[in-house]
Amino acid sequence: MDRPRGNSTTAQAMANSVNILLGVGLLSVPYALQQGGWAGLGVLGVLGVTTNYTGKILIRCQRRGSLPASDSSFGRDGRRCEVNDRGGAGAAARGVIADDADADAMESLSCDWDDPHEPTRRPLLSYEDIGEASFGAAGRNFITWVLYTELIGTCALFFILEGDHLEILFDHAHTQEWFMCAAAAVMIPTLWLADLSSLSIIGGLGACASLSLVGVVLYELVAVGGFPGSLPPALSTTALVHLNTLPVSFGLLAFVFAGHAVFPAIYTSMRAPEEYDGMLDKTYAIVGATCLLIGGAGYALYGDGVADEVTLNLPAGMASTLALALVTVNPFSKFALTMDPVSRGLEKALGVDIDGGGGGDGGDGGGDWGAPLKARLMRTGLGAGALLTAAKVPFFAVFMSLIGSFLTLTVSVIFPSACYLRMFEDELTDSERVANWAIMLLGGFCVVAGSASAINAALDQF
Repeated sequence: MDRPRGNSTTAQAMANSVNILLGVGLLSVPYALQQGGWAGLGVLGVLGVTTNYTGKILIRCQRRGSLPASDSSFGRDGRRCEVNDRGGAGAAARGVIADDADADAMESLSCDWDDPHEPTRRPLLSYEDIGEASFGAAGRNFITWVLYTELIGTCALFFILEGDHLEILFDHAHTQEWFMCAAAAVMIPTLWLADLSSLSIIGGLGACASLSLVGVVLYELVAVGGFPGSLPPALSTTALVHLNTLPVSFGLLAFVFAGHAVFPAIYTSMRAPEEYDGMLDKTYAIVGATCLLIGGAGYALYGDGVADEVTLNLPAGMASTLALALVTVNPFSKFALTMDPVSRGLEKALGVDIDGGGGGDGGDGGGDWGAPLKARLMRTGLGAGALLTAAKVPFFAVFMSLIGSFLTLTVSVIFPSACYLRMFEDELTDSERVANWAIMLLGGFCVVAGSASAINAALDQF
């Protein structure tokens, strides 16, 4: 079987991977250290190494597996498939886009077969495909539910993030809830776009915001904290470890590495997929160094007083105002991209199509003239649901920790190893089996401990 190759260079794939991982989770790395102490850096390292490994074995499963050639992404003649890019690698493969997937630099994918007869099998293109190839329909349904729940929760985080930062930018002129609703009035209409490529420029600004934020925090550490000539006063309030709240950091730091949903589509998009492992290593080196810098600098600068979003600690000034403004652009550019796979999955289930088709087996592409309106109304409902979730749980770090512990750890740690054990069970060495079972057990412990701590923290907030 010939597998599709994309047109993205390795550099483009790495740029998208870095942009995926350097998202809203970056803002909470200093707070994660405040919850776990400096020992949180060890948690960051363990999660980085573990998710780097699971990101590689997930692609090995993708290369190994296949499914019956009945997917609508493949032509009926069995010789050609085209997957049009609509806003990032995840959307391109009709898979799931993580909260920071970017449309920039991703191109359409196509594949051809020389065999004129219809193939009986097709390659895997998305995380859901891997789940189905490993565990059947139940595996596909499970991972789809986990991924979609994570994405809706991430959209709710975007509203909380916007409310917090707009409230500061406009000097508390209104409440956080008012600013969340104002942000929703601008962000929800982006869900109506059938082609999300128009948001790619704004997405580039979001990527710049993440990098500029690191520079601002380091500047504050030197200019305000006096480092390296003297130590920041708040450093005395830091601790080596906080055992009681250390589990909260599990979910917060796992959120940083929430890119596995998109890795299969990025692999498919690569012109040289054999370079994927090296590309992922470089991606993790960049992301790990960035998190180490902002986490260490933020925690040393603000100590136990660090906010759940480090930008909320920045003093008034030109640099902080610019950083705050850029951070508010990031959710706007990512909102539609993040919700797109959920929207399209629901549209497929309801038999409507925002592009104008009637869904199902309608055939001629213009079946139901009201389908675009129905699709947009449904998407508006999804956006309103995310806003309602944000209004009910307006605690950024607690909500992020819960999503990261229960959902992200499942997607990024447990499920890849489970698929690997299932698909390669007869070929693995004893050490590989032990390592992957240990990863699953570690992930399970972090899910239980992190979720329990996040729930307790949420109850304390009310």
